[in-house]
Amino acid sequence: MERKELRLGDPTFREIRERNIVYADKTEYIHKMINLSKCCFLSRPRRFGKTLLIKTIDELFRGNRELFDGLWIGTKNRYAFDRHPVLRFNLSFAEIKTAQDLVDRIKRELVKAANREGVTLSVNSYDEMLYDLLYGLYRKHGVDTVVLIDEYDAPVARHISDKKLASDNREVLHDFFGAIKTNGEYIHFALVTGITRFAMTAMDSGPNNFKDISLMPEFSGICGFTVEDLDSLFEDRFDDTLTNLKENGQIGQDADHDALKLKILEWYDGYNWLGTKRVLNPFSILNFFSDKVFDEYWPSSGIPTHLSALVREKPLEFIQPKLDSYTTKQLRKVELHSLTPIPIMFHSGYLTIDGKTRKEVKKDGRTFTVDAFTFRTPNLEVDLNYRASFFTDAFGLDEGYFNDFSENFPKALLNRDSEEVVRLTHGLLAAVTYWHHLPSERYNHSVLHASFLAAGIEVLSEVSGGHGRSDIVVFLDGRVRVVIELKYRQARGKADGADNAGNDLSSALDDAEKSMREGDYLAAHRMTATEMIPVALAIRDRDEVAARFLDWAARRSAASGWPPEGSSDGAFGAPAVRGRRVKAKAPPL
Repeated sequence: MERKELRLGDPTFREIRERNIVYADKTEYIHKMINLSKCCFLSRPRRFGKTLLIKTIDELFRGNRELFDGLWIGTKNRYAFDRHPVLRFNLSFAEIKTAQDLVDRIKRELVKAANREGVTLSVNSYDEMLYDLLYGLYRKHGVDTVVLIDEYDAPVARHISDKKLASDNREVLHDFFGAIKTNGEYIHFALVTGITRFAMTAMDSGPNNFKDISLMPEFSGICGFTVEDLDSLFEDRFDDTLTNLKENGQIGQDADHDALKLKILEWYDGYNWLGTKRVLNPFSILNFFSDKVFDEYWPSSGIPTHLSALVREKPLEFIQPKLDSYTTKQLRKVELHSLTPIPIMFHSGYLTIDGKTRKEVKKDGRTFTVDAFTFRTPNLEVDLNYRASFFTDAFGLDEGYFNDFSENFPKALLNRDSEEVVRLTHGLLAAVTYWHHLPSERYNHSVLHASFLAAGIEVLSEVSGGHGRSDIVVFLDGRVRVVIELKYRQARGKADGADNAGNDLSSALDDAEKSMREGDYLAAHRMTATEMIPVALAIRDRDEVAARFLDWAARRSAASGWPPEGSSDGAFGAPAVRGRRVKAKAPPL
């Protein structure tokens, strides 16, 4: 049997069928959808096949039966293939600076469709233009029209950092979809797709006839590849892929098809929209079998505009989201004025539903127990990448600085290399804090905490122990605890000179050490840590950093008391190390 062609990019459904390109048959889902509701809405992450779904439905309603031979819907007279006029719109407009720009663009799209279909529009408002177009098509063909709208949320999502423009654009969409509802007598079927739901909330209050199938279990596999698809569509590529993976050392020399399949599932499977079927990322799967290399394909293709803007507003919340339980209603009802990380990350593909639990909700003084869901990252490629991507994107940070920090900072801590700790900390802070710098200990503390998380280093902040709270505790090599006390000094002006900077940092290190001694910050770790590494860290504005490793109570065997007489520290950084400032587009945490 001829091997199907792998085609990356964005092929049309017609190209896929005529050129024998790999295709996962979604026509059974389409059949269910068009028989479920006259108007449907579907949310899925980027590069999951929403546009291909739209193109497939387009060909279906144009009656192109030959393209569906051998597919579920094309066998046993499951579908009549009656012809309908189709209006297909993509709302991913590049230049939308005002809500009026959006209105004008929608009008232009309607005019183009009318010209293409040979229909005359006699009015200027887009709701009346839509009526003229739909009625004209009905009179011309004698049947109702199919309306397909892709990337409906782009006019809102791309401007999420400008709340007024985003809100104004949402109102325009509200009116546009309201016009679709008003003219429903001339519509046979309508499908709207997008990534987010925060533009959909406008549609809920007005044109509420759109059935949201996004979290309906029977449609969980409508986009993407299932495990069954992996077997049926790609098994003939397993041998070549195994050979290449063994040559580059990404899989064991004794690995067979089953071992390869398990590793593919680990890397790219795991997406779940409440159904029994988990879904593999189609973009990553196609690239994997093309390159025959495990890599982070989907995360490396870019962060959606709306998510990038929100991460810049609240980096720490998105880098370390609280995976609290959310009800179906909370996932669906995402308000533009109160966007929280979990629903946004879920709809964008960075989190998936892990399991079901029960949650108490209160309404009108009464308490109810409802179903809720917990979350996790869907697979290895997302888990390896998303924190670092969010961190570097939020601060406009060059990846070289961050990679240097993430790879070498843990080693510097374990080796008690204060000079290297200073170099790496200074380089990181200088890179991320040039713009919108906040001259405070809290700000620098937050940046360091976020950088540890982004680097995949287990970290806690404000850890209670003894008679106080340590600023940062880093967990390394199993049971090693690095306890960091941070002190900040604000620059007093250029006239102070390097000596005063050094004195400031030296006194800050002394203060940090004193706090750790008097607060007994190591007490919380004596019973669990095999080794404790106390570190005093001082920062003066964004130009100087100093670090001091404290020898006392470093190992568990000697941790029962405080430092012995005559212990020495490993002070470094006074006078402070200075470095070149690096511009970064960073908002404050």
